[in-house]
Amino acid sequence: MTTKEEVTLPLMTVRQLARQGDVTVHVVRNYLRRGLLQAATRTEGGYQLFSTSELLRLHFIRTAQHLGFTLGEIEEIIHHSLLRHSPCPLVRDIIRRRLDDTRQQLDRLLAMHGRMERAIHAWAELPDSIPTGDDVCALIESVAAAEGGGFVKSTPRRLLGRRPTEENLP
Repeated sequence: MTTKEEVTLPLMTVRQLARQGDVTVHVVRNYLRRGLLQAATRTEGGYQLFSTSELLRLHFIRTAQHLGFTLGEIEEIIHHSLLRHSPCPLVRDIIRRRLDDTRQQLDRLLAMHGRMERAIHAWAELPDSIPTGDDVCALIESVAAAEGGGFVKSTPRRLLGRRPTEENLP
């Protein structure tokens, strides 16, 4: 007759949990402060010990973060779960909103990328210059002028290597 032995997995310290979860000890401690992780027990010396379920929770948190969820949102999702309510409708709602926000950020980044490419091509033909007073950098100011901005340079630029004199000052 076989007897069923209960297999108890060893408990982990904060450092071991961090190492197995591929995070820093500071991250684990932050999650503990926020209530996202909980120690299973403490040693007589006061060290916190964690079960494998907290390692699974740590993996869940990191996966949710990689999907764009904030720690506050993850707290809310875990809270729903602990109450035995399905967090799935909440998760879908958050991710839909986050997807819209991400699309807008991506559009802004792509527009900036286009401006940067146009600028670098235009700057290849411009000489280096020394500021003449109210200006700072002719390259950046040329972008405003090219895009029809109100910050068009109104004073002539002096080329590098030339000293200001009465003749070349505005």
